[in-house]
Amino acid sequence: MKRVLLLAVAQFLVIIDETSTSLLAPLIARDFDVGAQARQILVTPFAAAFVCALPLVGVLLRRVDPRSVVAPAVIAFGLTAAAGAVAPTLGYLVAARVAQGFAAAVAATCIVAALHQITRHDDRRVRAFAVFSLVSGSGAIAALLFAGALATYSWRWCFGVIAVASVTCGCVLALAMRHVSTDHENDLSTSERVRRPGGVAGVSEAFTRWTLAAVVGANAVLSLTVITVSFALQLDNGWTAIWVGVALLPANAAAGIGALLVAASGRRLSAPRLLAVGLALLAVACVSVAFTRSTPILLLVATIPMGLGVGLVFPIANQGTLETASDRPISRAAALGVAQQLGLAAGALAAASRSGPVMIGVSALVAGLLGAFTAVGRLRRP
Repeated sequence: MKRVLLLAVAQFLVIIDETSTSLLAPLIARDFDVGAQARQILVTPFAAAFVCALPLVGVLLRRVDPRSVVAPAVIAFGLTAAAGAVAPTLGYLVAARVAQGFAAAVAATCIVAALHQITRHDDRRVRAFAVFSLVSGSGAIAALLFAGALATYSWRWCFGVIAVASVTCGCVLALAMRHVSTDHENDLSTSERVRRPGGVAGVSEAFTRWTLAAVVGANAVLSLTVITVSFALQLDNGWTAIWVGVALLPANAAAGIGALLVAASGRRLSAPRLLAVGLALLAVACVSVAFTRSTPILLLVATIPMGLGVGLVFPIANQGTLETASDRPISRAAALGVAQQLGLAAGALAAASRSGPVMIGVSALVAGLLGAFTAVGRLRRP
């Protein structure tokens, strides 16, 4: 479990960096005198580099043991954060953000792939993924407090602290992973069992395909809900970004409760049932947001089932997607990252439409996934 926690902390740092930049944008804009476009200048290069790097990472590192490269990847991410902390000009900072996006893609992919490798023969695998989601997912909440506190001194402190923490975490990870052996014979035998048609392995492969679809759906609902709530509260009701973040804390707490429920179950056989419950909650949240956009309190209440659903779906869908990865964990982890980004992009487009029928359509797709998981879950029962 120590290695799982270390990987979760590394992912936590990546999430903090990605989230806090949006909050720091006004301060950076003031320092470099670039106006309101600072957010796009800082966020877009990072996001574009991250998305473009994922397929490349999946191809170039597909035969590499992620446990051997996760520590250097996290350290490299820390070094790119340090480059941002000392950026003398806006152009230098944008270049550092591009490098950070690429390094974050490599680090996040290797982190998830390494998590798969060190838990693949563990009966507590689902619990490990739930703990990982709980710790790493809290990065979005921590960013609100972290960025706000350090920004009172300078936005550069935020990048600097992330740099030091990431390099330290990478060094500790290097020590923790040093004695982890690469059992190629077990990898081969597992790979052969996965590819054999029929039986439990065949169903597991089918379940993996559906969990990958669930990753897209869950991220779409997450993006759609958060963006819709943020725009409704800020543009229609005059809330500040900080207060919107505070108002979303109950949803984040609900996500933590969902992850704890998955951790408490700790059994793979119960995963389809919990996943079905999570998808049902996401569908309910999506419909609720569509009908409560004009009332802030009801809109925030609607985010609570979204948080609980995300907390249930993410750890189970992530471990289910990687369950049959065997000898190709980095390629599968990269595919998982692509699925996450596709879901976030689809949710953003749906939110931009500001259309109730579009939101209901998204909930219908999630409900369709719910039906699929109900069927696949029955097949998995012994």
